[in-house]
Amino acid sequence: MKPLLQLADGRIEPLEKVRTASKAIARLEEIAADRAGSAQVDVAVHHLAAPDRASALTDRLRTRLTGLADLHVSEVGAVIGAHTGPGLLGVVVSPR
Repeated sequence: MKPLLQLADGRIEPLEKVRTASKAIARLEEIAADRAGSAQVDVAVHHLAAPDRASALTDRLRTRLTGLADLHVSEVGAVIGAHTGPGLLGVVVSPR
């Protein structure tokens, strides 16, 4: 099971669980697109030791998000990495 988490009111909360990594990434893309809607947004894709998966997700988000203003990719630091482990993917959608 792959947990999908969200940040709500400053706390990390479970959003849902998905069975496979590929389904989790597809669901992450879908959630990001839903949250962005057609508004102007900045997006950050974060990863831990998964640059190829982050790049593939970034490419899909570029084509899917109509109001995408800026897209940034970065690797998370040791503090988050210690709690998640390699393979982490995260998306931040920020309205402009």
